[in-house]
Amino acid sequence: MSISRRVATAFMILSLAFALVGCSGASGGDEPQTEPETQEVVQEGEQESPAEEPPTEEPAADDAATDPSSAGTRFASVADEAADDVALVAGEWGCSQLKSVDALANALINGDVDFALVTPQVASALYNATAGGIMAVDAVTHAEGEPPCAVAVVRLPYFGTNPDDVVAFVARHQEIVEASYGAGTFLRGSAMQRELTSAITDAYVEDPSSIGGTLPPDNFYFLG
Repeated sequence: MSISRRVATAFMILSLAFALVGCSGASGGDEPQTEPETQEVVQEGEQESPAEEPPTEEPAADDAATDPSSAGTRFASVADEAADDVALVAGEWGCSQLKSVDALANALINGDVDFALVTPQVASALYNATAGGIMAVDAVTHAEGEPPCAVAVVRLPYFGTNPDDVVAFVARHQEIVEASYGAGTFLRGSAMQRELTSAITDAYVEDPSSIGGTLPPDNFYFLG
């Protein structure tokens, strides 16, 4: 082989070698670079809190038990027909003065008054005016053996719901009356019925209108 051919062959080999080196460098640079994965950082205090439960209502407190006598029993009389012991009862419980028997009857019917303190004739008139809506619970006389001058009556709906209060009233009324007028001046039970029946009947004979026109029946009297 001539020298010129050898030189040309060597040049070709070198050219191929340089070409291969360039290709390998180019391929290394084309490899995709992966970005480092990022993790979501939750700062302290930003943790998701559990869902709040709806507020629970506190159980309502039971209604306080009501005592019918706590509000005060309501007493009334008729101004022109005031019973003689009204002053005694007024000092203990208080006693309103209404203008007429009809006004007192309406107050009893409407429940504005619980007890009435009246004369025997008015007690009978109230019984008729309220269509039997009241009951006589006791009576008072100024001296033992004298006819009754005053009667305490109670409206039947009040008696039906507060019988113990009625019994307590009668007991206390007796203490007040006998402390002022003496023993035997307070009438209750069968003695009250007997004396009141006699007094109301005498008034009926004299003037039926004074007792409401009709004598009250036996169930008008509280015998307990």
